[in-house]
Amino acid sequence: MSKIIYVPLEHISGRYTVHMDRDIESYLNSTGKEYVKIMPITGESPPPPKGQFLNAPFTSKFKALQMAEISRMYEDGLIKNGDTFFFSDIWFPGIESIAYMNYFTKTDAKITGIVHAGSFTDTDFVRDMERWAKNFEDIIFDISEKIFCASEFIKADIIKKRMVNPNKLIVTGLPVDHIGLDPYVGVEKENIVVFNGRLCDEKQPWLFDEMTNQLHDRGVNVRCLRTHDLKLNRDDYYDLLARSKVVVSYALQENFGFGIAEAAYLGCVPVVPNRLVYPELYGKENLFNSFEESVDMVEAVLQNYKRGQFKLSTDCFDKWFS
Repeated sequence: MSKIIYVPLEHISGRYTVHMDRDIESYLNSTGKEYVKIMPITGESPPPPKGQFLNAPFTSKFKALQMAEISRMYEDGLIKNGDTFFFSDIWFPGIESIAYMNYFTKTDAKITGIVHAGSFTDTDFVRDMERWAKNFEDIIFDISEKIFCASEFIKADIIKKRMVNPNKLIVTGLPVDHIGLDPYVGVEKENIVVFNGRLCDEKQPWLFDEMTNQLHDRGVNVRCLRTHDLKLNRDDYYDLLARSKVVVSYALQENFGFGIAEAAYLGCVPVVPNRLVYPELYGKENLFNSFEESVDMVEAVLQNYKRGQFKLSTDCFDKWFS
């Protein structure tokens, strides 16, 4: 009987990785599918150095230990024809070793996983790595049987920039309604506007500061909060989203926007630019075409708030493990 070799991301405080890992396992258990989870280190990843998105040395060590365990399974004859690898993030240094071991052990094990981002996107901060990362990404797309994308936006970007068979790219969304948000749904709202993007150039947080100043100059009674300044734990973060009325983005790059999506699921009205992935996920009433329009929209939402219904995910798990 074939099995799934599930290769999760490390557990990162303040992100959705813990919930996604838990719910993937819950799904696999509910289906009765045989699977092996490759989790060499338990507990949470240490915080990244100041100004960095993740702890690159730790994640490299974590993935190297995952690959060491996979290599041991090949060595012991535990990887069989028909087995399928599923990577929570297919941008995985060392993934080519699976194709290498398949070749020499004459094993037909498939490689699948989610692509979240990469150097193929012009405005992504990792674009600076493109000179060498392009070749690595071409390898990933070549050796994988299925690559799952969060949006048509990222799929089109990959097809335009990388050597890949378009039939391998399957748009599934991401499981926003499977990450433990339901206990926070329906909390009483306050006049709070949140910016939950990273405080980096591609998210343009200074525009949120300018928006805040303009709202206060207009006499609008509102609290405008950049969530990354607050250093909240996950529960407090979700509680803040649940009490907020508006979530704002000025992003120059977004392939899905998990932060906006989970805020919208908790009843925040998205005010987002009319570009990138946003027109694919949200209605025209949520999209602005200029900074001035964004300020007007936020003020209007605060004056006439109505809780929306933004359930953006699909049955991702069925698509990932079918």
